[in-house]
Amino acid sequence: MFRALPRVRNYRKEDFEVLHRIDSVCFPENIVFSRCELNAYLNHPGSIARVAQDARGILGFVLARIENRAHAHILTLDVVPEARHKKIGTSLMEALHKELEIRGIEAAVLEVGVFNSAARRLYENLQYRYAGVLSEYYGRGEDAYRMVRTFFPNGKALAPEILKNHPG
Repeated sequence: MFRALPRVRNYRKEDFEVLHRIDSVCFPENIVFSRCELNAYLNHPGSIARVAQDARGILGFVLARIENRAHAHILTLDVVPEARHKKIGTSLMEALHKELEIRGIEAAVLEVGVFNSAARRLYENLQYRYAGVLSEYYGRGEDAYRMVRTFFPNGKALAPEILKNHPG
């Protein structure tokens, strides 16, 4: 039986507790956002958060922060384990990309664990390209790849600059 994709909508303040719970399920203790961190990111004036929801409730969310007029940093993409491999992450990322394009953002950067092959495949399919390795980004022995996606043809020239100046 075909099940429709959940609706992707803007984050609302009343979503906070559920999003924090989802983040705690999706990531290990050394990576998960604290309540304070997540609240600060969600309420930052440059943040964009989208939530995937169906009749059962919230299934996932994506959170990004616009770093400057040219690029954004994707901070997290979380999908509850029982809803994975159903295109929810793709739907969330596509909604985010649409908003970034509307705002004139030329490139997005993210980090993904080198051993997280499912997430890496998702980002590759969304046209993200590998731009470097961040040694022990997630702590001792846990490296990450930095990945970049450009949104406009002239954005390709911007990617090296993002790598050089990105605070993450």
